[in-house]
Amino acid sequence: MQESLRAQQLAEEQKRQAREQLIAERMAKMPEMIESWRRQQQERREKEQADKERRARLQAEAQERLGYHVDPRSARFQELLQDLDKQQRKRLKEEKQRRKREARAAAMAASATQDPAASVAPSS
Repeated sequence: MQESLRAQQLAEEQKRQAREQLIAERMAKMPEMIESWRRQQQERREKEQADKERRARLQAEAQERLGYHVDPRSARFQELLQDLDKQQRKRLKEEKQRRKREARAAAMAASATQDPAASVAPSS
């Protein structure tokens, strides 16, 4: 009977130690997890702020184009906002493509400068 009690106590002790070890491991990761959470919250706030600023800029531009104060809930205003948003996205896409072309051209110019023989086509 004492042996079964000892075995039960030993099992409980092992279980307690395993739990304490698990808690210690998770507590060691806690500062990293907190920092990650804070970073995510900051990114979320920045994104919300940027979206709010973009929306305000679009509203100001839409009202400037219409020439008078328009209810932001009106269908005409919403259509104009969508149109302005599409135009802005198109401008951003074109800018991105232009940067890629410039980077590609700069890379080709740099490679041609480094190895002029490689850029000359072989004669037939």
